[in-house]
Amino acid sequence: MKNFIYKSGMLALFAGTLVSCDPEIDSPNPTSGQANFETYVALGNSLTAGFADGALYLEGQQNSYPALLAQQFAKVGGDDNFMQPLMPAGVSLGSPIITATGAVVPQKRVLKIQADCAGTVGLSPVEAGERAPYPNAFLGAAPTQQGPYNNMGVPGAKSFHLLAPGYGSPAGLANGTANPFFVRFASSPATSVIADAVAQNPTFFTLWIGNNDVLGYALAGGNAEAPTAENPSPNYPTNPTAFGQYIGALVQQLTANGAKGALGNIPDVSKIPYFTTVPYNALVLTSEEAAGLTAAYAAQGLTHITFTEGANGFVVLEDGVPRKLVAGELVLLTASDLVKCEGKGSMAPLGDEYVLSAAELAIIKEHTDAYNAAIKQIADGNGLAHADFNAYLNRVSSGFMLNGVGYNSSFVTGNIFSLDGIHFTQRGAAMAANEFINVINAKYNARVPKVDETQYSTVVFP
Repeated sequence: MKNFIYKSGMLALFAGTLVSCDPEIDSPNPTSGQANFETYVALGNSLTAGFADGALYLEGQQNSYPALLAQQFAKVGGDDNFMQPLMPAGVSLGSPIITATGAVVPQKRVLKIQADCAGTVGLSPVEAGERAPYPNAFLGAAPTQQGPYNNMGVPGAKSFHLLAPGYGSPAGLANGTANPFFVRFASSPATSVIADAVAQNPTFFTLWIGNNDVLGYALAGGNAEAPTAENPSPNYPTNPTAFGQYIGALVQQLTANGAKGALGNIPDVSKIPYFTTVPYNALVLTSEEAAGLTAAYAAQGLTHITFTEGANGFVVLEDGVPRKLVAGELVLLTASDLVKCEGKGSMAPLGDEYVLSAAELAIIKEHTDAYNAAIKQIADGNGLAHADFNAYLNRVSSGFMLNGVGYNSSFVTGNIFSLDGIHFTQRGAAMAANEFINVINAKYNARVPKVDETQYSTVVFP
């Protein structure tokens, strides 16, 4: 039967080749307006840190959206010495993979021409090197320059983690109370992200946190029950009321000295390539194959599962019962090889951890909407700029042209997302910086020049 195969062939990939064009021109006479950019501090998670292609590495950090913002702020009175906990050249750290048999740290992904698991030769995202042992890889990748650091982005951090003392303690790596990315650059084992940020007495800040509060649930395929006293359920989305309290507490500390800033809201995670690349109905069958599969399921008493000639929804095992996916439901990118090379999703169902059902997507939307309402209320209540990244990612999902280049949320060829399907390319980071600049200029009557996004790379081809 014609099981789904995701092909990333040369012709398909190079269809997204960039077209050069003169960039948009900003208005003259840059000014800071009512803002003071002298000491800029950025707080957030992996997007803020410059994480890309599945890992934290030097070039991604150097072109993180806070670093690019700092370059533009320097043109209107900001400090041009924006400090980041930079990685050593040639070293990359992915999110740790911890199993019962050990733990390893993945490397950044690159495009290579090779045969995939089905023997199809083409460009495929692969890790650039051998995985390193955890936590040794983190402890051996100390920042190449001394802090304090203006970029306080911590990959993997949720809203409440920024307030947590000891989140950067090496002793907490074993029991999960610390984050290895913050261990790299925390000023002390007992400090918190927010404490290290406010210690710099910032005059301006950006705060873009909360993506992971709902993304963890999505990455787990919605396999998390609502938390109870007995079961904290760490993958379930953060309680919206508590989320608002966390954001409020962060903003209260950041504005205590009169600093101004900008808050970013939470994009719809279901619009990013990690969840949209594998179609729900890519099980393509002949009439004979469809009849055979229908009969095979009927023989098991599962007469509700039927197939037709052409495109069919994959079969998923949900609460122990097989069913077919329907329009609007999503398949995670990690299922690609399973359906391509193991035939999963037809006679052998996909595991529920590889699928976001309609009910799970409703939970994601409910929490995202509540988080964004809280962020907007807090931004407005404190006179801060508000960057609507939810609306921005919706525009990316629909696709648009800018300076002669097309942008969308397609994996590899969309020019916004890197090879992990979640984080930005360097071009995408530049465009995120411009989203912040747009609202900062509007809120504070400033004229911070925009970043020329054409000077930054998208996915790098071999």
